[in-house]
Amino acid sequence: IDGRKFATQYNRMYNDQGQPVEIYGRPVYEGTIADVSTNQVFFNGLRWVLTSNIGDLLRSEEFHGYWSAKWNQYTVDFYSAPVIVDSPEDATSPEGLAWYRPKLKQRGRTVQGVDKKLFADFEFLCASCNDETNPCLYNGICRPENKTCECTTGSTGRLCHVQPTKNGRCDTFFNSREYSYDGGDCCKQSCVSKEYDCGRDVVTNAQGVKSIGFVGFDNCIDPTNARSVSGSRTIYDIQERGVLNCAMLFTTTWFYNFMVDQCRAMAAVVLDNPNAIQIFNFTNDRFTGLRDKQFDIVLSTDYTANRDVYETSARSGFNYATMPYYFGGFVFAGLKPFGKCADNGDFFSVECLDIKICLVRGTTWFDTASKVFPSETIVAYNNFESTVIGLQNNECNVIGGTQVDVALVSIRNYGYTGDESNYEVGSKLYFKGFETWLTRPDDRVWSRFTSWIFESLVQAEESKITQATSDQMGTTGVFGSEFSGMFQKAVAAVGNYGEMWERNLPFTRSGMNLINDGTAPAMLSYDFGRVSDVGPEPSGNSAIRKIIARDLLICGVTGEGLGFKEYDEDTGTWSGFEIDFCRGIAAALFGGDDTKIEVVLVTTAERFSKIKSGEVDLVPGATRTLEREVNFGVNNDAFDFSPVYFHDGMIFAGEMPHAMCAENQDFSNVDCSKTKICVQSASTWYNALVNTLDIDEEYLILTDDFAESMRLHVAGSCNVIVAESAMVNIFSLRAAGYLVPDDYYFGTKRFTKEPICLMHRSDDQQFSDLIRWIMFGFFYAEENGITSVNFFDMPETNLFGPDFTNMWQNSIRKVGNYAQIYERNIGEAVPRTGMNLLNDLSSPQLFAAPGTI
Repeated sequence: IDGRKFATQYNRMYNDQGQPVEIYGRPVYEGTIADVSTNQVFFNGLRWVLTSNIGDLLRSEEFHGYWSAKWNQYTVDFYSAPVIVDSPEDATSPEGLAWYRPKLKQRGRTVQGVDKKLFADFEFLCASCNDETNPCLYNGICRPENKTCECTTGSTGRLCHVQPTKNGRCDTFFNSREYSYDGGDCCKQSCVSKEYDCGRDVVTNAQGVKSIGFVGFDNCIDPTNARSVSGSRTIYDIQERGVLNCAMLFTTTWFYNFMVDQCRAMAAVVLDNPNAIQIFNFTNDRFTGLRDKQFDIVLSTDYTANRDVYETSARSGFNYATMPYYFGGFVFAGLKPFGKCADNGDFFSVECLDIKICLVRGTTWFDTASKVFPSETIVAYNNFESTVIGLQNNECNVIGGTQVDVALVSIRNYGYTGDESNYEVGSKLYFKGFETWLTRPDDRVWSRFTSWIFESLVQAEESKITQATSDQMGTTGVFGSEFSGMFQKAVAAVGNYGEMWERNLPFTRSGMNLINDGTAPAMLSYDFGRVSDVGPEPSGNSAIRKIIARDLLICGVTGEGLGFKEYDEDTGTWSGFEIDFCRGIAAALFGGDDTKIEVVLVTTAERFSKIKSGEVDLVPGATRTLEREVNFGVNNDAFDFSPVYFHDGMIFAGEMPHAMCAENQDFSNVDCSKTKICVQSASTWYNALVNTLDIDEEYLILTDDFAESMRLHVAGSCNVIVAESAMVNIFSLRAAGYLVPDDYYFGTKRFTKEPICLMHRSDDQQFSDLIRWIMFGFFYAEENGITSVNFFDMPETNLFGPDFTNMWQNSIRKVGNYAQIYERNIGEAVPRTGMNLLNDLSSPQLFAAPGTI
């Protein structure tokens, strides 16, 4: 490293008496370099340290007189990330930690600081394998007699951890999208080798004849190969097994059947058999069961930050489907007066002293109640049915769950016979219970696959497509030709979302569980959950660490848009609605410094390649679609999207009669035949004009970005322009120098759904999680009346490690909550209405993104 050699294997250090050397209760490790020099690794009270040639000092009892976390007089080679006691990183070895170079040593007995911008590209692994806690990777076999790994798939290294990629040989185990088709070795287009014939090897046919042939995909950029079953190990396992394993919490029979229908929709798509499902009733083991592949998908799980980022029970984060299948929340209910006592959080008034609450352990319900009520007032059970039986048997006088769970008609189903007049349901929503599908983080294809299946059920209801007319659903190639009719199969199996509800749930459908027709308020945050849980720090090679090392967040913008992104030539700075989100994220990343952003111009077409290459970190103003999220363009790229921060849709605007001709897709008369429409290439607008509205390209003028479209419109090259209504309005036209005539027409029909998001890379889950929850923080702040003035009321969090404890406070302090950002930048030009208003938990929230029809 940096021209110096370091030991590659480290063992525990022992003193002259044969006793293991420990510092702060953790072992000291030592490695030897060619029998000439040594390296030592030890814990200094805050971080692990790698240094050289101080073995004798470490063995001596005088060591603590020379070194501590606060000061030392020796030189450090590398520091690890900080370790918080009892955190996931707090172990007896430095396994898996990120490492940094030190700052220059200062004179005197002062600590040598850590330079967090200078990452060291190495990590420590435990050299002794065991199948339970330190298994061999990539199907390696751990030999118990000597605790070493036998590598069977072409990988190398002590734990078989070094992938054999980019050596020109196609290794079958790594020939999948997950491993970039063996780092390109299995693809003729990307394989580079002098030793091997790229993509070819000895193959054996069905008759046992051996010959030289292709062992990888002939064409790795073919989407039918790139998104086939081999792109998802979970789909492969399900098809091999012949059954889909769904886990859920058994509550009421009705809600159980509602969730089973969703599993049937998935089985219909994956296995062509909606009944090929196996249902598991989890208790408190759902996260470890999902992690350990006992389940393929888990339902009955609230979407919270801690479970998304780092669930402590499984020591892992998970992937959630974007759209919840049920919007509810946690309430208390019980016998009078105890139901009201629980609703008020009262266990100390005379009439409330005997309160006893039956709850399901290992749930957010249990966690929430435990924050409000003493442990002696809570009785834990393994499932919801047992809590109702506990209420029936006077083991408790209160239960908790969603509004559906605790309704009297529901608990009657479990045998509760109590007097209706003595039972009361609380009105206070203790947290948002937005239930959605949960999948493992190591199979992004499966996570997106399931998420879009559910969105197709919502889209079917929006489009009034039923089980009987399921063939009207769209087809897609993003997951491969095998699944081209996946949305049709899902709807054919269970119907649309409304049909599932009507068939299974004997409750009036209302509020957030209704379809949003594009006019009702839709902005809201999801529940943060246990934000005090300590998650792992970003690793040294992560997107977050690279941004911090660069000391700059790079936002790519596709031209200027009045109020959204504007450049001031006098000051050389950018401002606007979308720029403020970049500033807020920078403030969260850089300890409150929102100036550490660089805004670069990118065209609409090149924004995708700029993200993929790492030239930009974020692109605001992007519409989330099926194709972009799963498999976009000739390179089969995939991108992640933040929560929607602006809802809009494409309109036609322009001179009469041409704008009206375009809106009606009528170019038959003489005047309409002269219509020319400026539209950005590689945009959802272009796709809508050509593929949805079937407008002939002779009427289109293609541009690189909206700014060019506006310039050509002002110059008269096109008499109609398409864009979202927020971008083309009287203010933006005047700002561009357009003399708006009295009969200028702004279309009233919206021809696309435009859920506008921040678009970013999809290969770094922690980065995606960070962006997601910073954005949710802006909505949370508005919901709770927190502004840039009282920003300190935002919660702290340890989910991303100690460097980001105040990320929500820092972002709100610098740019304010969502309402402040909106009104400051676009409130006058685009009055806040419809879906861009805050949902007070009573408005319809179901809204599918474009792509399934």
